[in-house]
Amino acid sequence: MDSRIFTNFEGVVRAAGAWLRRRPMIPALLLGVAIFWSFGATLGSGQPAEAGRARRGSSITAIERFWTVYHGNNYDAIPEVQAEIQAALERDPNNSALHALLGATHFWHIGEYTRDAKPDPNVLQLDMPAAAQLFQKALDLDYNGPHMIGYINDDHLPGYLGITTVHVGQMTNNPNIIAQGDQVLDYAAYEFPEFNNFNRWAAHNTDPKDSATYKKALDSLWLGLDACVGGSIDRTNPDVGPYLNLQTSVGRKKACWSEGDIAPHSFEGYMLNLGNGLVKAGQLDIARIVYANAKYAKNYAAWPYRQVLETIAASDLNARAALYADADPSNDPPLGVPNRGCVYCHATVSEPGAGH
Repeated sequence: MDSRIFTNFEGVVRAAGAWLRRRPMIPALLLGVAIFWSFGATLGSGQPAEAGRARRGSSITAIERFWTVYHGNNYDAIPEVQAEIQAALERDPNNSALHALLGATHFWHIGEYTRDAKPDPNVLQLDMPAAAQLFQKALDLDYNGPHMIGYINDDHLPGYLGITTVHVGQMTNNPNIIAQGDQVLDYAAYEFPEFNNFNRWAAHNTDPKDSATYKKALDSLWLGLDACVGGSIDRTNPDVGPYLNLQTSVGRKKACWSEGDIAPHSFEGYMLNLGNGLVKAGQLDIARIVYANAKYAKNYAAWPYRQVLETIAASDLNARAALYADADPSNDPPLGVPNRGCVYCHATVSEPGAGH
């Protein structure tokens, strides 16, 4: 695939690009769809070793700072993280991980903007296109940049690019941009089905429940599970108990389970989304099985957002399904944790001031 899968976000992305170039340090903004990759910084061919080590050290420090804040559920620290990543980029401009994580901060900020004590609409409207632009830059560097022999491309990146592109198209009511994002997502799901099928779901999970795009989105979650178990999971009784022996904390399959250190609660978050998605589709009995699956996670008791899933699972699911089925989309319950992006898969602690 040509990694420059799209070339024009019209005025929205042009404005975002101009805004990014104007600012020596990007201020408080930015989300996380699922930012789960490994990073590396390479030395330029003509650079002194000492300068290269300093550059690499600055980049590693900024990357570690991002993960500390992200896992620590510290939304208020986004401006500091952005400043540190931006400073590292000034010394290490071809580091794909830095571009990707800067994009992730924008995605985190807009995805959980209700946590912002002083939200600025002018900043928020640029978060998503800025995230897409940064993910595009990260993908270009990762797929097309010079690498040492044996380098493995990061197949999470097309998923992040695809979902943010679709969201930009939705925000600007531009079906061409949505279609471009969907094309990227289809490629991403082909390359890394265990992970990027979730992004394909998240891009369209708010579409009308009887639409073709919603049905494809929900099916993407099933396809992601199929890839994780290496077969076809029973759509009528999707108990994952028989597959728990496949759990791993290494390789691509770690995206499927709660064994990884990058997204320690991805399994629970996946089951929350699939269960809610099935309720939206009217498949309540199957949704109950999926909600129960979440408790298979070895670290379920430590999941900061487990109360959300348990409350939904114990609620009147018929009444919940009816809200999706009526003619008022504004009353549709959220498909994940209300007003939260990907921290409910990544965070290892509760939000500051939370009572659980």
